[in-house]
Amino acid sequence: MHLRHIAAVAALTLLSHTAALAQPQEQRLVQAGNLAYLGKFYLPPSDGTGRGTPDGSLLSGGAAIGLGPDGQSLYYGCHDWGSRLARVTIPAIGGTGTIVEPCAPIANLGGINPRDPNSKKLGGSLWWNGRLTVSAYSYYDGNGTAIASHFVGGDVATQIGPYRVGPQNPGLVGGYMGVIPQEWRGLLGGPALTGQCCIAIIARSSFGPSVSVFDPDNLGRSAQTPANMLVGYPEAYQTFGPWNVPNPYFTGVTRIGGVAFPAGTRSVLFIGRHGTTFCYGTGTGNPALAGKPDGQGNVYCYDPVDTSKGSHGYPYKHQIWAYDALDLLAVKQGSKNPWDVLPYALWNLSEMDLNQGTATMRSAVYDPATRRWYVVIDIGDNTPEVHVYEVTNAVLQPPGPGPVGFGAQSTPAGDSLFWFPPLAQGLAGYRLDVGSSPGASDVASLSLAASARSLPLPAGVSGTFYFRLLALYADGTSGASPELKVTLGGGGSSKPAAPSNFRAEVNGANLVLSWDPPTDGSVSAVVADVGTTSGATNLAASAPLGKYGPYVVPSAPAGTYYMRLRAVSPGGASSPSNEVQVAVGNGGGAPPAPLGLEATLSPSRTVSLVWRADPNGPETVGFVLEVGSATGQADYGTLSVPHQGFSAGPVPSGVYYIRVRAWNYTATGAASSEVRLVVP
Repeated sequence: MHLRHIAAVAALTLLSHTAALAQPQEQRLVQAGNLAYLGKFYLPPSDGTGRGTPDGSLLSGGAAIGLGPDGQSLYYGCHDWGSRLARVTIPAIGGTGTIVEPCAPIANLGGINPRDPNSKKLGGSLWWNGRLTVSAYSYYDGNGTAIASHFVGGDVATQIGPYRVGPQNPGLVGGYMGVIPQEWRGLLGGPALTGQCCIAIIARSSFGPSVSVFDPDNLGRSAQTPANMLVGYPEAYQTFGPWNVPNPYFTGVTRIGGVAFPAGTRSVLFIGRHGTTFCYGTGTGNPALAGKPDGQGNVYCYDPVDTSKGSHGYPYKHQIWAYDALDLLAVKQGSKNPWDVLPYALWNLSEMDLNQGTATMRSAVYDPATRRWYVVIDIGDNTPEVHVYEVTNAVLQPPGPGPVGFGAQSTPAGDSLFWFPPLAQGLAGYRLDVGSSPGASDVASLSLAASARSLPLPAGVSGTFYFRLLALYADGTSGASPELKVTLGGGGSSKPAAPSNFRAEVNGANLVLSWDPPTDGSVSAVVADVGTTSGATNLAASAPLGKYGPYVVPSAPAGTYYMRLRAVSPGGASSPSNEVQVAVGNGGGAPPAPLGLEATLSPSRTVSLVWRADPNGPETVGFVLEVGSATGQADYGTLSVPHQGFSAGPVPSGVYYIRVRAWNYTATGAASSEVRLVVP
């Protein structure tokens, strides 16, 4: 950013959070090693009012768990028969919480589905901007008649609603809720997540994890709150296969308890329970009865955990479904459907049931401030338990980048490898892998000092070798450099073979030439013939490039070049390599104007901008955001934005005219349509 831009940004605090908002698309994914089990704490069996079961009991409860307004307490669903919500303190691990607010009902809970006589269940709770949001669903919506799912109020007792969230069936949204990190809100279109999975009748719900983006501040403003489903598997799109066929992702016994989006990562994590088998019938703890008729038209299913009639999947397991937020972003931008998205990983959580296959999760909530999961399992009328996991950064922090410009060169002193150090802190050294075939390290794996910049290759050794260089850090190893193929030794008076696989690419203002060296002869150099037409040498004849690639031509002049390489040895020069044609500085012209620019302003005065690159025309490398005080102006400032979206705030009062342009290495393109943002 230029100095004049810095001044403009200071004047317009629309851009004040730019430094804090790292490029979210480049953040790391959470891995299994990031989940640390801390233990569990307990809750009292009742709310202390003496009302008994179900009105005042916490036994057989644990639905709709949510973080309290003070960050030191949890909303907790009381006994399952009562659909009431209490608030309890969060004690130390091993301790027992206390009651902050006793069990209280949600007014007009039946309004979510007035035509359904079955019971209504609490789905989730979320404290947001001074208000409590509660979701709910019909226990068994056989006719699919639910009309709403969410309530909002100052506390449990003052809930108003219900309201519909999104256009889809409420069975897809009326459950768990979570918060989207600040840096992702503008990209995904909102600050919060809400979802539901796998509830009966499942035709109204998702055949796998589901989540939609919404803004809780919008609840109550209209009968239907806008929402956009980013992950979901409706009945018509059963991505994971039939619900009654065992698979690692989903069956008829799968339940999702909560969703988390840890800040500083690009992982969206669902936590729940899953069955490793599938059987529909009557559960039994007697393995001898398994598979035999149950007298009700079905069979007995071996399931010592659940002896009811219905779907069984013993042994069960607690599980994480881990999704990449880049896939959710692709859905938001329209290049994917919610049912096209798949988890990048699945992890088992055996600690809560001591790996006994019981897995009875009720609900879960993630606290962004402490990075802790609070997870409730159903243990009936025993003392309520809340288990705690923490999302650590033990393996989350990425190792630094790899070395740059790894290549080989021939000098009077001999052949050697060379490279440039990565631009990163904490470099501990390098590892050089040497193989006799591509990808192998059967010849050597050498440790090199962090100060090393080159390595002489041994004299008197003949053969073709494959080299890869990696940077070492205290917390891991970088990815490998591009593999370098080097042929040593040989000799004789014969002409060498031509270099093979010659290629040329434009990297910014630089022209990068790469090739595979010949495998015979004692090559002393590789030379280039360059012309403005095919086969011509009017620009260069036998221009020396050294012995090995890659070779970089910095700030290459604009033009279209036809290039060939020849290898040179004491026996003469080889025949030409394959010819490449490369255009420098042309690039096909400027990219077209971005499409669909939209600006939204939240009640907290945060502006979110979204747009998409036009897929037609020359390639887009990045974007320039222009903000002005009048139409067509950019007097408030311009800002380089690498991705399709931007969010920052709070924004001062005023009227802003905003456009975005796409750019590539050739030029900056035309402006998008302009949006006018009024901040009261």
